[in-house]
Amino acid sequence: MRVLMTSTPGTGHTYPMVALSWALQTAGHEVLVASCGPGLALGGAGARTVDVAPGLSLDAMVGKLSRQHPQMAAQLLQEASGVGYLEAVGGAVAAALRLHPEMVAAIIRTAEEWRPDLVVHSPLQTPSIVAAAKLGVPAVQHGFGFLNPSAESMRELHADLFEQHGVGLPEVRATIDITPPSVVPPEPGMWPMRFVPYNGNGPLPKPLFDLLNSRPEVPRIAVSLGSGPMPGEAALIVERVLAAAPKIDAEFVVVLPRVDLEPFGPLPDNVRAFDWVPYSALLARCSAVVHHAGPGTALGAMVNGLPQVMPDFKGLGRPVVARAIADRGVGRVARPDEIGPELLESVLADEGMRAAAAEVRAEIASMPEPAGIVGRLEDLVARGTGAA
Repeated sequence: MRVLMTSTPGTGHTYPMVALSWALQTAGHEVLVASCGPGLALGGAGARTVDVAPGLSLDAMVGKLSRQHPQMAAQLLQEASGVGYLEAVGGAVAAALRLHPEMVAAIIRTAEEWRPDLVVHSPLQTPSIVAAAKLGVPAVQHGFGFLNPSAESMRELHADLFEQHGVGLPEVRATIDITPPSVVPPEPGMWPMRFVPYNGNGPLPKPLFDLLNSRPEVPRIAVSLGSGPMPGEAALIVERVLAAAPKIDAEFVVVLPRVDLEPFGPLPDNVRAFDWVPYSALLARCSAVVHHAGPGTALGAMVNGLPQVMPDFKGLGRPVVARAIADRGVGRVARPDEIGPELLESVLADEGMRAAAAEVRAEIASMPEPAGIVGRLEDLVARGTGAA
């Protein structure tokens, strides 16, 4: 098969697609990625890529949306609860895509020129759905965890694009869901697939190599606030963690590529800071993780059976992710000003949370692997039916 993969230009949308890209290529299929900015990370993982909007990133798209549609951007970035969130994010993405018609046109043009047998796209990628419809090939949405807006909702929110090209939804569609079913029950017909962590490539500096290959004598706590737009309370969380660290018999590994730590002064002796760390390797050597309720970080923690602490951040679906994790019993949501020694020590000592995390880790391991999904995709293309 010729498989066109497309992703929103953000690492959180792109990294979860790497494992399926590997599986497709290992099975002998040809993969081409049409994206831009961080979406081209699939190229660093071994796929051929086409840059459909040089220099464009998710941050730049959100920035332009904020300038052109401030109210819509505020909904996206400051949504306080999960109620109506999918509609808010879908409308914001449709508006952002309208502000970048060259990128939209380039994705559709690339598909028409390359003629794939199948289009695999990240959620919210309406140009990819339109391209599949124009070519009469299946469109498969590859979820990034926890949130799976339907193609029908995106068709409604971005109706002008479908009308411009004179198409409706592709006749054959499917959705791949990488969230453990006990954490977020899937919609009927979704295809479950095991989450395989990927966090970028590149050489490891010796201090980082030594860290990732050591097991500390005390609990190790990872701290991350993600790679996307920073929460407004980011500085407060960093301040609270650094203040708590000397009071806890634990080691902290802080990974904050977009936060300048210099204003916080000298780091405590039990804190190490890095701009980048391959999280899958780090979390395998940790006892707990403090994070921003990003889907990728949350899933990485669950793969390793780790308890999670999530500040009660707003926007970008964080409340949805945090609530699902807390409801499953594998993490705790706290106000930013509650992050401190007492909370962190209680999470480290919570045997019930650790047992629940081990259950979810086993559940993920039992989910169908990407290679098995490749067979379903082959059948989908061969039959032209089988999902809706």
